[in-house]
Amino acid sequence: MAANASSAEELRSRDVSAARGFLLRGALLIVVVAAFMSVGNVNIGAIGQGLGYALAGVTVYLTFRVLGFVDLTVDGAFPIGGATCAVLIVNGHSPEVAILAAFIAGALTGLATALIDIIFKIEGLLASIIVITAAYTVTLHIMAGRSNIPLLGEETLISRHSKAWRAWLIEQFGDGMRRQSTNLLEIMLFGVIVIIVLFILYLFLRTEVGLAIRASGKNPQMVRATGLNHNMMIALGLMVANGLAGVAGSLVVQQFGFADVSLGFGLIVRGLAAVIIGEVLLRPRSVGQLLIAAVTGMLIFDISRAWIFSALDLPTTDIQFVSALVVLAALGAPRLYDRWKTYRQRHSG
Repeated sequence: MAANASSAEELRSRDVSAARGFLLRGALLIVVVAAFMSVGNVNIGAIGQGLGYALAGVTVYLTFRVLGFVDLTVDGAFPIGGATCAVLIVNGHSPEVAILAAFIAGALTGLATALIDIIFKIEGLLASIIVITAAYTVTLHIMAGRSNIPLLGEETLISRHSKAWRAWLIEQFGDGMRRQSTNLLEIMLFGVIVIIVLFILYLFLRTEVGLAIRASGKNPQMVRATGLNHNMMIALGLMVANGLAGVAGSLVVQQFGFADVSLGFGLIVRGLAAVIIGEVLLRPRSVGQLLIAAVTGMLIFDISRAWIFSALDLPTTDIQFVSALVVLAALGAPRLYDRWKTYRQRHSG
């Protein structure tokens, strides 16, 4: 009994120490990023854009890290969610209803990948490629054959509060805040939505069903041995993950002011970069920390990309090339660091 109590106390001490380290690294990262943005003249709009895409990073974390499923469906679920949101808003529905519908549309996209994998025994990578290929046509059908749907003059989450928010900022802080009012509103609204979604997801992953989903990714044999349906857990996990991609698509569409059929192009690579950036910088341990790290990674990604544009004064036509450079840096830096450590160890010995 004494040994068990001592072991439990030691585990609690490690958890507390890990949590403190995570918070310390997070606080230090905030200070560094704030200084970086100030010195590099990076507009705070990059934070709002990062928050808009943040849940797509969580999608990639859930599929690759939790489910262990090589899934590219996010590239299809994102524009489908955005198109669903735009069509509903244009037809007079509230932004909240449109966001919920975007989640359902994204979840159904994830279900399609799961069913192809389960029924036809096609591996996840190929199944998701099939789905994102079909998703292009599905997105066009949702938008009634149009490749682009503008939201100018429509009531979105941002436009609903824009005038009152701008008037309040100017009254409190002066006319200089007029230019940044929309960016600050996006940060506030999207930040609240992301926090609420992460909290709900965290609670879900700690329920019996959530634990079963996590176990399906780590040890499918054990899940089958306990009598649970492994395929059902994977399907549910893909639905939840890609539902979040649909929500991200709905936020970005409202932020940009239009829905486009090619909006999710290359999002999977961006999501992977966000997950790796968050894990390298914050070194998370628990599920909650990993979710926060995925969001943080997406924010760092967008801030880094905005800094490159600002520093080099590049045209917007170079956005995909700059994104590729940021992704390359995020994926390649940890490997170069590992090789450098190995080189140092060999030569120091």
